[in-house]
Amino acid sequence: MIPALVPSRLSRNALTICMLGAVSLLAGCSGESDSIDFAPACPVVEIPGEAADYYQYSGSDHDVTHLVARASLTRVVGSCEAGEKRTVMTNMKIGLHVERGPASSVNFVNIPYFVAVVFNGEIKSKKEFVAHVSFDDGRMQDLTHTRNIPITLPVSRHIHSDQYHIEIGFQLTKAQLDFNRAHLVMPTFHKM
Repeated sequence: MIPALVPSRLSRNALTICMLGAVSLLAGCSGESDSIDFAPACPVVEIPGEAADYYQYSGSDHDVTHLVARASLTRVVGSCEAGEKRTVMTNMKIGLHVERGPASSVNFVNIPYFVAVVFNGEIKSKKEFVAHVSFDDGRMQDLTHTRNIPITLPVSRHIHSDQYHIEIGFQLTKAQLDFNRAHLVMPTFHKM
């Protein structure tokens, strides 16, 4: 005959402690939400074609010998996260390709650019910045990026961050804008 296994007082106490520990762990989980929070959608970034390139000439001649500086926007990198008090925080940097022209007499160039927040077709905010680019060691061009640009967007139950869009481009003079419109081929897109 096999003797019956009778739990000892010590093992019953250990089992009770383990059961209480498991119950308290489960109770701690009951207050947590089963939902998963995602980062809010970032606004679409648009670059108006006529503001995507920057040419600075010395004088009114527009040939390469009079070119002081040329720049183009190369990319935009950024992120979005929920901010305080019903806002979305957007952070972005703009990539630039900058060239120093033969008519430049200094080893740096200041390139003006803008960032505008648009909602329902209306510019709600526009800020102008200057990218200072130095050409060390006799270099004539540089790939660089702007400093971080933080943007706070107000949101509500009816206004979402993806209803905004952000426009970026070079802050051009009227002569520079006219030059771009007359000489640069603007991209066109066709539905497939």
